[in-house]
Amino acid sequence: MGGAGRRRGGAARALLPLLLSLPLLLLLRAAGPGPPEEVTCGHGNGGCQHSCEDTAAGPECSCHPQSELHVDGRSCPERLDTALEVTEGSATSVADGDKRVKRRLLMETCAVGNGGCNRTCKDTATGVRCSCPVGFTLQPDGKTCRDVDECQTRNGGCDHVCRNTAGSFDCSCRKGFKLLTDEKSCQDVDECSLERTCDHSCINRPGSFACACNAGYTLYGFTHCGDTDECSVHNGGCQQVCVNTVGGYECQCLSGHTLHWNGKDCVEAEGAVAAGASPRVSLQCTRSAGGDRCSLSCRSGIHLSSGLQEAYSVTCGSSSPPRSKQRESAGSASGDVASVRTSVTFKLNGGICSLKKAEPFPEGLRPAPPVSCRAGTYYDGAQERCILCPDGTFQNEEGQITCEPCPRPENPGVQKTPEAWNVSECGGLCQPGEYSADGFAPCQLCALGTFQPEAGRTSCLPCGGGLPTKRLGATSFQDCETRVQCSPGHFYTTTHRCVRCPAGTYQPEFGKNSCVSCPGNTTTDFDGATNLTQCKNRRCGGELGDFTGYIESPNYPGNYPANAECTWVINPPPKRRILVVVPEIFLPIEDDCGDFLVMRKTASRGSATTYETCQTYERPIAFTSRSRRLWIQFKSNEGNSAKGFQVPYVTYDDARGGGRT
Repeated sequence: MGGAGRRRGGAARALLPLLLSLPLLLLLRAAGPGPPEEVTCGHGNGGCQHSCEDTAAGPECSCHPQSELHVDGRSCPERLDTALEVTEGSATSVADGDKRVKRRLLMETCAVGNGGCNRTCKDTATGVRCSCPVGFTLQPDGKTCRDVDECQTRNGGCDHVCRNTAGSFDCSCRKGFKLLTDEKSCQDVDECSLERTCDHSCINRPGSFACACNAGYTLYGFTHCGDTDECSVHNGGCQQVCVNTVGGYECQCLSGHTLHWNGKDCVEAEGAVAAGASPRVSLQCTRSAGGDRCSLSCRSGIHLSSGLQEAYSVTCGSSSPPRSKQRESAGSASGDVASVRTSVTFKLNGGICSLKKAEPFPEGLRPAPPVSCRAGTYYDGAQERCILCPDGTFQNEEGQITCEPCPRPENPGVQKTPEAWNVSECGGLCQPGEYSADGFAPCQLCALGTFQPEAGRTSCLPCGGGLPTKRLGATSFQDCETRVQCSPGHFYTTTHRCVRCPAGTYQPEFGKNSCVSCPGNTTTDFDGATNLTQCKNRRCGGELGDFTGYIESPNYPGNYPANAECTWVINPPPKRRILVVVPEIFLPIEDDCGDFLVMRKTASRGSATTYETCQTYERPIAFTSRSRRLWIQFKSNEGNSAKGFQVPYVTYDDARGGGRT
């Protein structure tokens, strides 16, 4: 009943302005047949537009000073003389007065429907007044509050990302930046200042970083460096034997051959020395200002004996060189050395080579110069400083006292500028697709059916299987006219088939005849890999007992391998508990929980479980283990892979003490 009355009262108030314009007689007629209800000021203000007063005869209406009572006894039109005298400002006041009266007549108060206000309502002498909280603006209807989108104006003052919220806004930074205390500015995170960011070198960049590896290593998993197996591709370029080493490789030659200056080709040893025989000393000379420059070398055992005027005669190639010893008497000396090189101004006396003022030192005992000269220079003892290697010589090592002669000293026209640091700087090298007996001009083009991808070589590589090349001077196997085109992940064989790269290798290019070995201890999940990113380190798990540490999925931050199973056990010192932080974890959701991480007290499924997930979460979570010992396991299936996780932990004193649980 009360509810119905309120609804009828509300409808009456809504119709009141219209009803006020009708004469009381019409209202009575509209009521229909039957005795009329008693009219009072308490019902519809007695039909009065302004003021109403109950009398014995019924409601008596009166008007405000600026109005006069209409002949209907109810309405209050504005007095004509007052309307002519009022100014524009006072006219507004009258209009406002009418509005205030109407609000009173409509019973508009904050107690009823919050005065119609969307947010804050306040009763005043002139009616209700609506207002809005910070972050909102009052709309023209004087009732509604609308959110202010601060991000529309100068991005809300945010450096990077502005996100509007109800009544406010939030600033955030792009990945690789951090939000400063003003909650608007973003600063680059220097990842290189953090420990274990990169295995070798770290290069910080705005919003990111890059890792680089030392020579002889390959980057994998974004941050890790593994040894490169150079011998896996074209035998490392070695003509005969390739031996991979940590951070490098070596080419070796079979018996009866020696390694060419290019370090890859093998040449037949000139005048192979029989046991006990002594080959001639290798002596190469160049003419320079003030005399001839001589470089003498001996690759095997050496014996030096004193002669006249402090000169020494040299014997090389002794099959049983004498043991190292020094004798002050008789002015002679001998020693076991692998090689001796010296460079002096010389003269030839009766065909005998004399090295004046040269001093022999056993291998490893030669005194180092006081200054370590860089490659491309040598230390001159007379001038006591480093000197650039002269034209026609080179030096590819640091801290040397001589420079090596270029293979073509008699042809200075092909020499480059001084400071040659490698034999290739000597100039005149055969280019890729060319070869010569010593790797220098004049050169020949590789014959049909062969190719050569490197400069300074003495031979070309065969295509194999009787395959021809498209042209003379081919520079790669892709110039060989194979019968089929092998796709990435495959290599071409001499039986003219494409074979999938075996596990642990990959091939990203078309038309190759080899696969590249994965770096370091990495391998691929399956055969036929097409990219280095498919090489993954499977190492994981172990016993952890330090005060602090971390666990991470194998190959992190690269994608973890398939069918991985890792188990860690954290056993902290006595009376300490384990606090674990999971900053973020990436597991593929489409695998139906095929990959998961679980942490509990023991390996038993019934033991207390602290944490378990098979989903991706990018918001950090921290928790204390429910036991003083934590067993952790990560498993992946052979389906999709993801970045995984890196979870740090720290142990702390357990105030409650007690034994281990």
